[in-house]
Amino acid sequence: MAKFVKVGRLGDLAEGQAKVIQVNGQRIALFFVGGRYYALEAACPHEGGPLADGVIEGLQIICPWHGYDFHLKTGNCGLDPDLRALTYLVKVEDDDLLIEMA
Repeated sequence: MAKFVKVGRLGDLAEGQAKVIQVNGQRIALFFVGGRYYALEAACPHEGGPLADGVIEGLQIICPWHGYDFHLKTGNCGLDPDLRALTYLVKVEDDDLLIEMA
C-alpha cells in the first residue's frame, strides 16, 4: 500500500524553483510551477543529468546535460517517446507537502 511522506512545507519553494529532496533513500526533484507542486526522479533517465538544475519551460523541465525535456506531470519525454521520468504524486495537507511513495 502506498503512503504519503512529508517532504516540506508550503513556501519552501518560490514559483519556478526546484530542489532535490531525499525520501526513503531516493533522490527526488521537487518543482513549484504555476502554483502547483510536481515531483520527478532527480536523475534524468537519459544519462543521469540533474533535472532540478534544468530549465523550466511551461510544464517541461529540460535536462541541463543533453536537452531532453520531460513533462512535470506525466514524466513523458518530448525528444524520445521511449524515455519517461518517474513521477510522484504531491499533495498539500494543511501547510505540509506530501509525496506518495510506493
